[in-house]
Amino acid sequence: MHYLLFIGALLFFAFMTPVKVAVAVGALVLSVTLVVKVSAQVVAGVSPTLGESFRAVFYASLLVALALLGAMSFSSGTGIHHIEGWPAAALLAGLFVAYTLGFQLGIGTSFGASAVVALVSTLLSGAILWSVRNFSF
Repeated sequence: MHYLLFIGALLFFAFMTPVKVAVAVGALVLSVTLVVKVSAQVVAGVSPTLGESFRAVFYASLLVALALLGAMSFSSGTGIHHIEGWPAAALLAGLFVAYTLGFQLGIGTSFGASAVVALVSTLLSGAILWSVRNFSF
């Protein structure tokens, strides 16, 4: 059932955006997925499929979004809007743990290997996205 929802969301996105934007986003998502697949092969020694790599990216994004939603809910509920020092470091560590858990769930490696895969793939994906930022589609 969840595959139908995912396909429906993709179709909705494809119909609501211009063709150039839909193709560009699809190409960027595919490139990030390939970077995760290659970095998992090199760093962790596992060979995930493209589906597992995409699932890892999706889970990591979802868990970080949930962690940020929780932090924003805490912030609005308590009235604390400025975080600095050790609490800020703890918040960043929590976000990194959520991000790493997404890779651990998606690829199925240990937490340490998932942390290295997450770090390497984020740096490589960021470099790729930064290099294509000025292309006009």
